[in-house]
Amino acid sequence: MVKDLLKTLKALSWSRWEKSLVDIRKFDREYEHAMDKVAEYEQRYEEMELRPEDKAAIDGLLNALDDVGECEVNLAYLVGMSDCLLILDRLQLFQL
Repeated sequence: MVKDLLKTLKALSWSRWEKSLVDIRKFDREYEHAMDKVAEYEQRYEEMELRPEDKAAIDGLLNALDDVGECEVNLAYLVGMSDCLLILDRLQLFQL
């Protein structure tokens, strides 16, 4: 039951998070700068002459890091939503 609920909440929050991120990143220069660096390193990576097995190992590592990052961000978003609901409940503006 708890696993199913968490899975559903993660799916719902991920969709909302993506939409919120698109809106907020327009105003965050630090994020834009970080994304520019990512694009620069991706270009450098594509230009490297790597053996197929080396490229596969690097791609595997990058994909695993992306997966972990997405999970962490999604869980942090869920925790933030939960905290907001608890605050509203404690202020008696919302009843859980």
